[in-house]
Amino acid sequence: MADKLSNPRGTADILPNETPAWRFLEKTACELFRVYGYREIRTPIFEEVSLFKRSLGETTEVVNKQLLEVRSQRADAEDASFALRPEGTAPVVRVYNQNGLERAEGLSKLFYIGPMFRGERPQKGRLRQFHQIGAEAIGYQGDNPLLDVEMIALASRLLTAFGVNGFKLKVNSLGTAEDKAGFAQWLRAELKGKIGHLSEECKNQYERNVFRLLDSKDKDCQEVIRSLNIGTAHLSERGLKYFEAVKKGLDQLGIAYEVSNQLVRGLDYYTHTVFEISYEGLGAQDALGAGGRYNCLIEQLGGGDKRMDQPVAAIGFAFGIERILLALKDQGKLSDVKPSIDAYLVSFDRGFEDNAFQLVNTLRQEGISADMDFGGRAAKQQFTQADKRGAKFVLILGEEEVKNGAVSVKDMVTGNQVTVPLNNVVKQLKLMIEKGSI
Repeated sequence: MADKLSNPRGTADILPNETPAWRFLEKTACELFRVYGYREIRTPIFEEVSLFKRSLGETTEVVNKQLLEVRSQRADAEDASFALRPEGTAPVVRVYNQNGLERAEGLSKLFYIGPMFRGERPQKGRLRQFHQIGAEAIGYQGDNPLLDVEMIALASRLLTAFGVNGFKLKVNSLGTAEDKAGFAQWLRAELKGKIGHLSEECKNQYERNVFRLLDSKDKDCQEVIRSLNIGTAHLSERGLKYFEAVKKGLDQLGIAYEVSNQLVRGLDYYTHTVFEISYEGLGAQDALGAGGRYNCLIEQLGGGDKRMDQPVAAIGFAFGIERILLALKDQGKLSDVKPSIDAYLVSFDRGFEDNAFQLVNTLRQEGISADMDFGGRAAKQQFTQADKRGAKFVLILGEEEVKNGAVSVKDMVTGNQVTVPLNNVVKQLKLMIEKGSI
């Protein structure tokens, strides 16, 4: 017998009993995005490597260590190298630029749901293939702190709609692009004499992207960072005014948050507002999602209108679906989301299978989800199967029912049972489904 094959390390199969929870998150997200005026966008799962090098930054850990590059084995393939997308923002910006959305729309409010890929070291809450729900607002009309507030409020409301409790929101500001550059210079100067005893990884981060040290998990590095007096001194008057407007907006909406001066996000494109939402029940990988403003990225990737005297403004966020599900599981809420069907047909005799099959298909044609046993199992086993399938009602065909042209309907929650004529079963069953019981 051949050996069984397994899924690749760092990936996970989503089994039929798990997909209802995924569908719940996706459906809930789509509806809330609609309420906020966001429209769905879908991009390829792979892009040219240059897109991520230009957007995320060649010194970032994502580009240096985590890109999963793909190449064609065909001899006549194009020379361009590709990578599975590690995040959703850069592809959305590429679409925005390529299709001239800045000319078609004053403000493009977009959302996406789909798989992302990184060459991670697999652990709880960190996979090589993971899934994200994200939103981006891009356009010249988007340079407004109230849009930052809207984006953070949308992210917070999504988690509430999913049923996640006890999450924490942290916000910070990197200021303008000039403020951020000055902040990096200040950090280098402050850390220059303090990194000698740190790990080689921390020293490399100091050289490549000094901001990565602020959210390092290395204990020695954390101790050094805590010794710094990081405040808002790096913010210009414009940057400080913008951040104050964001905080005022959050206060007005009653959204609880904590200002964290160490929160920077490790990607090069962020400016002004950055935020992160975490749930401590996840352990080390406690971030459910994060986002921020990236006003320079559209021009950096070749977009924008040269006639305009300002960059295209943009802000976005993304949540990890797997981490949201872990949080819901930690709170004991995944059991509330079960696969179910409206009706399951149980026949007490194999001679009634044709009758059951015809009735199942009649119900399906009327939009009622229904199924039956195809294995010739005993009635007791069919009831067990109906329960496993989450059937709300069981329709029973026995000798008496077939003789009288009727079917017995049993409520699987209350145990109540009634007999209904076959010519009226669709109407009656729809009423029961709407009511939720017999």
